[in-house]
Amino acid sequence: MPRSNRRWLMVIRLAAWALVALIVLVTLVPIGLRPVMTADPSVERIAAYAVGGLVMMVSYPRHWLMILLGSVLVAGGLEAAQTLTSTRHGRFDDFLVKAGAALAGACAGLALAGLARRRLTGPARG
Repeated sequence: MPRSNRRWLMVIRLAAWALVALIVLVTLVPIGLRPVMTADPSVERIAAYAVGGLVMMVSYPRHWLMILLGSVLVAGGLEAAQTLTSTRHGRFDDFLVKAGAALAGACAGLALAGLARRRLTGPARG
């Protein structure tokens, strides 16, 4: 892999882990400290988890199964962890929204990674 591609991959991976850390932080802070960007919190959940799944998959496409499983486990774990806080509550329907969005984003990321790989290696010859 050329040096410039390795640098971009490092930047994307750093962004992916920073986004995961931000999702963890925002999910577990007291409700009064949670940033509000839209009137509907479900839109924020869907966007955060979908982008997180997408960026993680683009960062680690060879580990697609771990990303898919990890996305569901993180969504479930964070939803369960909310029950341990005094101002938050974990709900199964929130878990379903988060896990579904993460899986959708990860699948989109896998498709993007495949397209990028084909573009970098050129068309298949047969």
